[in-house]
Amino acid sequence: MKKTILTFVIVFVAQLTFAGELDSILTKARSLTEKKNYTEAIKEYENYIKLSKGENLKDVYIEVANCYFYQNKKETAVNYIKDAISKYGFTEEDFIYSSILDEKLSSYALSVVYDDYFKLRKKYLATLN
Repeated sequence: MKKTILTFVIVFVAQLTFAGELDSILTKARSLTEKKNYTEAIKEYENYIKLSKGENLKDVYIEVANCYFYQNKKETAVNYIKDAISKYGFTEEDFIYSSILDEKLSSYALSVVYDDYFKLRKKYLATLN
């Protein structure tokens, strides 16, 4: 019984530590973005994505897309938005109302993605079954 409790406590503490580490990576990425250090911010976001293991990363993908857009890498930015649609359910409403997505990127990406939107959305919906 004591071993079970001890194991539970160790696992719980490890999870808290890992969650704190993830939060600090995301905070650092956002800070680098604010400082317009987009290349380093992208590295931190990518690290966060890799360590998050499939959590809902819709907003993070949009933040990465913004960084690429600010570097004038529009195609890569759009690819991240496509992933946000097909993997995490980014919607047409998100293009309009998102407080995270850069307004200029929103207009540009929606015009590029529009023809493929429903196909990408269908991919996402298939993951819900």
